[in-house]
Amino acid sequence: MRRRRLGQHFLRDPAIAEYIAGLVPQGSVVLEVGPGTGTLTLALAKRASKVIAIEIDRALAAYLSARVPPNVEVLIGDALAIDWPKADFFASNIPYSISSPLLLKLSSVHLPAVVMLQREVAERISAPPGSDAYGRLTLAVRCNYDVEVLRVVPPWVFSPPPRVYSAIVRLTPHTPCVDDFKSFEKFTSMLFSQRRKIARKVCDKAPRGKRVYELSLEEVVDLFRQCRY
Repeated sequence: MRRRRLGQHFLRDPAIAEYIAGLVPQGSVVLEVGPGTGTLTLALAKRASKVIAIEIDRALAAYLSARVPPNVEVLIGDALAIDWPKADFFASNIPYSISSPLLLKLSSVHLPAVVMLQREVAERISAPPGSDAYGRLTLAVRCNYDVEVLRVVPPWVFSPPPRVYSAIVRLTPHTPCVDDFKSFEKFTSMLFSQRRKIARKVCDKAPRGKRVYELSLEEVVDLFRQCRY
């Protein structure tokens, strides 16, 4: 059941799965991406009215379908490419290889969520302005969510164990910082391709003396409204 090429490390500790499931509102319709062998899926199924699990690997999808209860629907597909079915909540042990694009897609859908990520990615989306970890992904997620890093998870709760620690993160939706998120994504991508430049050299409306990576979310939103191309 190893799936290294897809960046998947399967959660094997039921206690961690139960912890994540306990953060999901009772009776929710839950969307899960990358269910793998189903440790988290089974915990979610006890709490949710329905779990919709999107799995790209056909062999894993067949394995999972044979062991889940009736309130779990397993869909075969690429979660980055397909339209997501309607749900109330998102929960996932996100495969490492798709962490950033999946978080961007989740941000555009704006579902409340609890996710397991590489600790490095959790640090990126919770990073303050001016830090090395602060960047485009930080802004995209925080444009749509309040971010709480709840706990750090060691490598040995996964199979195969990764070389890094992971973190469980709660994402609570708030009013989006902009109306046009796709355009905001493009703007921040352009802006942070020059992250160490003096911000006024990128946009003359920027605050004096700050480099791009020192701008707060509010300042970036203001520049987006004034300097977007």
